[in-house]
Amino acid sequence: MASQTNGQGLLRGAGAPLGEVALRYDMEDRVLLRVLKDQAAKRGGHPWLIFDFDSQITFAEGYEMSCKIGQALVRDGFSNSHVGLFMENQVEFFPAMYGTHAAGGTAVPFNARTRGLHLHHVVNKSDVAVIVVRDEYFQHLQKLEDIGIVETVVVVGGVPEVETLHGATVVAFNQWIADLPPDLPGDLPNWNENALIQFTSGTTGLAKGVVYTHHFLYLASAVFADSLEQTEDSVLYTPLPIYHVGAMHIVGNLSLHAGCTAHLMTSFSPGQYFQQAAKAGATFSIILGPMAAIIDKRTETVPEHQLKLIYCPPAPPDLERFESRFNVNVTYQGYGMTEICPIPARAEMLPGKSIGAMGLPAAWTEYGVVDQDERLLPPGEIGEMVFRPLIPHSMIREYYKDPEITVDSFRNCMFHTGDLAYYDEDGVMTFVGRQKDRMRRRGEMVGATEVEIPVLSLPSIAEAAAYGVPSELGEEDIKLDIVATEKVDLPELRAWCEKNLPPYMVPRYMEQRTEFPKTPSERIEKYKLKEESMDRPEVLDFEGTK
Repeated sequence: MASQTNGQGLLRGAGAPLGEVALRYDMEDRVLLRVLKDQAAKRGGHPWLIFDFDSQITFAEGYEMSCKIGQALVRDGFSNSHVGLFMENQVEFFPAMYGTHAAGGTAVPFNARTRGLHLHHVVNKSDVAVIVVRDEYFQHLQKLEDIGIVETVVVVGGVPEVETLHGATVVAFNQWIADLPPDLPGDLPNWNENALIQFTSGTTGLAKGVVYTHHFLYLASAVFADSLEQTEDSVLYTPLPIYHVGAMHIVGNLSLHAGCTAHLMTSFSPGQYFQQAAKAGATFSIILGPMAAIIDKRTETVPEHQLKLIYCPPAPPDLERFESRFNVNVTYQGYGMTEICPIPARAEMLPGKSIGAMGLPAAWTEYGVVDQDERLLPPGEIGEMVFRPLIPHSMIREYYKDPEITVDSFRNCMFHTGDLAYYDEDGVMTFVGRQKDRMRRRGEMVGATEVEIPVLSLPSIAEAAAYGVPSELGEEDIKLDIVATEKVDLPELRAWCEKNLPPYMVPRYMEQRTEFPKTPSERIEKYKLKEESMDRPEVLDFEGTK
């Protein structure tokens, strides 16, 4: 077997070691703001990020804007503060992140589609003192009852109509950074300091904040630059949002490591995907499996393009036909989550493995699958995936302000992923499914409790169960079942969800029940609900013809 056990029972990763890009800097110098500074000096005039073929920023311009934002934060007394980034794919996003780092702070990306109760939760949970917000999203902050400890709101793209919001000062972005020097306001941050709080789906409550160190943020993109073999001549392209880890690490920050150009679209236009790739001169792209299925259906003519490789987890339906029709190679092996990236995607897949195979864990990790008693299982047996990195600060540090969840996730000195898998005699991991109560819908991870808790705040709702059901586009749609003290108008409940939940969390299906099937310990048996037919009059489909 390629992987071998160590003294503690875990297996040693037999995949790739850290590569040339990751090792370019000594460990203590692995800070992405340092990489940006060096690229600005080396390739200053080269386009770094291009959005919708309309606006762009070079490496030098990105570094200068980052410095000015850092200067503004220090000037206003926000050194070492948490800064919320409430934007979509746009020029100011990465400079705001690195400007926060220049001021010694921690950046907190918000999902651009969040609103209502979930936006309020993220703002308050993350302790942001400043929010940099796209002008069209400012209204969502206005609708909140409060914005926590926020003292300044910086509006990008327009002139704010008010001077204060819930007691915080409101200022236009251009005015905020005007006349400031394009120099770092102080020293570069340390590699082991906090850099980012990335919110991910909550399975025991609302969204959890994953704390990144600078070293983890650096490695999360450097390992992909190596494994996907990207260079200065590459052109990256994606319609995924940069406030999520896929586009953030594998496009935006990867292009920083490689010194190449990245094209990002603010929306996904499936019929135009290959047209846009051709226009960009893209050589690499990342999309998700359901997106590939839609692209296949919506594309009428395939233009000549330079795409050499698409990273598409999970694999598109009928992979061989997709590759042949669009004249492109697709790679789908790999595994990562917000908290850790132990199996970086490969440019060339391991041959002879099933379509669910993820590959060999990296040489700088230890791994295994364990049973409910934390015992390592032998090859072929399904259990929960666990990992332990061998490099300091190379994965999640903690869940922000969630010590109990942090301790539980790291129990027995192993990080528990909540995903089920098995490994074969070669040490190759194969994904089986989710153990935690969460769903993957249209590229977004959704914890069931993130839907259930807000709905349970309504007086008439006694019990709620959100769970995933098969979608015709792959992945899942969300079904919400309720038990209530009175007859509920389900269309009204759906409208309430649309107002109070991010769009990707709004259930497609709803059903009111008189009771739930339960275990002796009163846990709802969702597996029994999933077994029932969706083709029943009690089930309302709000996105179909039913």
